[in-house]
Amino acid sequence: MWVRSENCESVQPAALERSGNNIIVRRNFRRIEATEERAEHYEYEEWQMTKEQYEVYQEFDAQVSEQSDALVELAELISEVIG
Repeated sequence: MWVRSENCESVQPAALERSGNNIIVRRNFRRIEATEERAEHYEYEEWQMTKEQYEVYQEFDAQVSEQSDALVELAELISEVIG
């Protein structure tokens, strides 16, 4: 599952990282400005999964993306008819 995480560097970490049989997926990056207490860094969500879990995730993500695109197109058609 998605877990909130952060790094200690001013460089944004990779959105996808492979390490052996594990895959780390990161999303929703947010750069945090430096303060007196802490250097500039990034906060993000990450999900550590096996290669098998990642394959399922990719299929699901592709389906959600297709459905999202279809809903946007449908909303545009409805707004043309109503508007």
